Amino acid sequence: MWRPGKLKKTMRISATGGLLSLIVAAGVSVQTPAVSATFHHFHFRVGDPAAAMNQGAAALNGTRVLLRGLGVGVRVNGVHALFDRLEGSESAARPAHGAAYTEAVAWLRSRGIDLKDDAKSAAIRAAFAEMFRAEWLDHVGFTASDLPSAIAVLRSRGVVPVRESSDAALFETPGGVRVELVRDLDAPDAFWCPMHPDVRSSAPGTCPICRMTLVPIPAPAIGEYRMDLALTAAPGGGLSTLRITLREPYADRRVAALATVHERLLHLFIIDRSLQFFRHVHPAQIGGGTFELRESIPPGEYVVIADFLPQGAASQMVQRAIVTPGYKGPLFPAPPDLSGDSAKDRVVDGIRVQLETRDLKAGREGVLRFTLSGAASAAPVTDLEPYLGAPGHMLIVNADLTEAEHVHPEEPTARGPSITFQPLLPAGGFYKLWVQFQRKGVVTTVPFVIAADER
Repeated sequence: MWRPGKLKKTMRISATGGLLSLIVAAGVSVQTPAVSATFHHFHFRVGDPAAAMNQGAAALNGTRVLLRGLGVGVRVNGVHALFDRLEGSESAARPAHGAAYTEAVAWLRSRGIDLKDDAKSAAIRAAFAEMFRAEWLDHVGFTASDLPSAIAVLRSRGVVPVRESSDAALFETPGGVRVELVRDLDAPDAFWCPMHPDVRSSAPGTCPICRMTLVPIPAPAIGEYRMDLALTAAPGGGLSTLRITLREPYADRRVAALATVHERLLHLFIIDRSLQFFRHVHPAQIGGGTFELRESIPPGEYVVIADFLPQGAASQMVQRAIVTPGYKGPLFPAPPDLSGDSAKDRVVDGIRVQLETRDLKAGREGVLRFTLSGAASAAPVTDLEPYLGAPGHMLIVNADLTEAEHVHPEEPTARGPSITFQPLLPAGGFYKLWVQFQRKGVVTTVPFVIAADER
């Protein structure tokens, strides 16, 4: 907003051009526009932007975001850390992140831009600076109340942008700190990733973690989706066929349409109560929300877990317990004791799989890294093939099968020798997991037991 001083004649001055640098002659005075800015982001260059985004979101309970024209990052109460990939080596000296912010603020204020700040934003900014202190800081970003006017004010003081677009302008201070002014791009979240619902954006895009296309965020649905199961006995006991019907919340009608997620409409997991039997299968659709699995399932007590995405709704995981014909054991036996299984090195299908765990705590994302090598040769495995659109799949359950999580690797195109998962474990205690990957057309399933600490 312009605040004109005293003028000898009426004149209209554009807020977007070089007219602001006009020196008005003979007693005509022009005041600069009232332009303010607030801290918006640190922009880092890192080796793995998706991993950095996950780290920030997990540590500060933030939302993973895609910002149009700015990149991927994490948002906490309107304050952002954004990430781009580090290309080559960066050798020039740069000030520490906190010092860079201080210099950027002083530089903007000395050139007519008023900086606003508050204690909450300052605390988050400091947390980002500390968390990523070892990363390369490319620039410090601020949201301008009026971007064209802010650029014009700086131009009027002889400052030319290094880079400029309709949404942002990048400047460099004499001390070498890069300062970005951006429009208010924090429009309401309208899209999310079906597999990572906390990856959100105001515009269409692609998930930086799994590369899935973002879909519109659905309106909140009241109630829960349901799953009906019809069992066909096999001669001699067990099952020959399992029919699955998915139903809408609070309605006796089948789910009308499902979205394809990792190359399938329905991912079905079948696990027995002893946590020894495991299947990850994909029943054939026979109409609408009804599917049929033709596979021999031995007598036993199982939990069936369906993972699917209804069109226009959030991703679902629905569980049902079944007892197959011929089972003579106790119903609802005590959960198995997993505390005695601490092996972190297993050999399956001629492949040695070693598990490294980090930060396994209740209520936060932990890190599970699997390293693969030849069991006989010890050579690193580097020829993993995509399995259902991902380098691997993993299901994690607790001992009594009341909690389950279907997780995919953080590296969407990894071929080995390591693949990393970051599951969110809801409570402390022991969990059983099955990690799956494909090599030379063969899908290998490897079980492990992990333990999560209490908060």
